[in-house]
Amino acid sequence: MSEAERREFTELDEEQAADEDDTQVIERRRRVLIVDDDPDFLVMAEAALAAHGFLVERAAGGLRGVFLATQDVPDVILCDLRMPGIDGFVVAEALRADPATQHVAIFACTGRRDLEARAALNASAFDGVLVKPVDWDSAARLLHEIIGLRRPYGPAQDE
Repeated sequence: MSEAERREFTELDEEQAADEDDTQVIERRRRVLIVDDDPDFLVMAEAALAAHGFLVERAAGGLRGVFLATQDVPDVILCDLRMPGIDGFVVAEALRADPATQHVAIFACTGRRDLEARAALNASAFDGVLVKPVDWDSAARLLHEIIGLRRPYGPAQDE
């Protein structure tokens, strides 16, 4: 093999290795879908979770949230309870009824702290509650833990 051929193969191997490294990084990023009708909350939540290594998608409303979740299934969903049109309870029930999304962790995001709201959440399809204003550091730790338990990725399992 000539020196030029050897160089060509080496360059291809290096490019392929770089592409594989990029793929592994993408696979390990956990995807979060945030469903809320408040644009300020969507922007703030996306920035906070992205800073913790999550890949974030936003849905401005319940119907859009259900659509996005079923098109490209996220690892976890944060969903506001009170939204015009389809509220968070309906979103969670719809996603639990769909075989493609029934395994996804769904957390209610609400500013309501009353007992009536807690009782409704206990009987709902949500896995947990994040109370607004959200402590994003604690929320990120919780989400990483929940995602790791529900759907670990191949290479990350062995580490």
